[in-house]
Amino acid sequence: MHHPTLARFYDTFLWPGERLGMAAQRDRLVGGLVGRVLEVAVGTGLNLPHYPATVSLDAVEIDPHMLRKARRRVPQAICEVRLHEADVHRLPFRDGTFDHVVVSLALCTIPDPVEALGEMARVIRPGGDLRLLEHVRSASPGRSRWQGRIAPVWSRVAGGCRIDQDTESVLAAAGYTIVDIWRSNGGGMIQGVARPPA
Repeated sequence: MHHPTLARFYDTFLWPGERLGMAAQRDRLVGGLVGRVLEVAVGTGLNLPHYPATVSLDAVEIDPHMLRKARRRVPQAICEVRLHEADVHRLPFRDGTFDHVVVSLALCTIPDPVEALGEMARVIRPGGDLRLLEHVRSASPGRSRWQGRIAPVWSRVAGGCRIDQDTESVLAAAGYTIVDIWRSNGGGMIQGVARPPA
């Protein structure tokens, strides 16, 4: 999966949202984490400056163009960071390696999210969890219909993103149990914590 044009303009496209609250959401997503953490589909590394010093972070990204931009952001991190070019469907880590796995704005673009969530579960230690921040199919019927109409075009310009994905159902299909969830007012964004299947 190579998206050189998307990688070039990704941060610029997201910049208004970062100023309007997404940066604060990233703080809440990873704030307070301790121990070994894996971020999957790290993209251009927008989460990296938000991790606390209590984290030892590995991050994977399959797109070398995105990963190149993430490498430039590593000096902004206050935690230890190791970046890897790798496919989330085949993570290069042993079972039970991580205390937490983080995924943000990525489950919608991963080709087989259920399979990928299975791989994430494999590398989470017993008692660990998944932290996620995702845009999802809106709970509002009107917005959901709008998402469905633009989904084909959106997917082509946004690296395969499924803007109307029902991510909570995807998590359930992969055997995860949601233990904490926040939904935006329109229901188009969720943030939460999920436990992998035992």
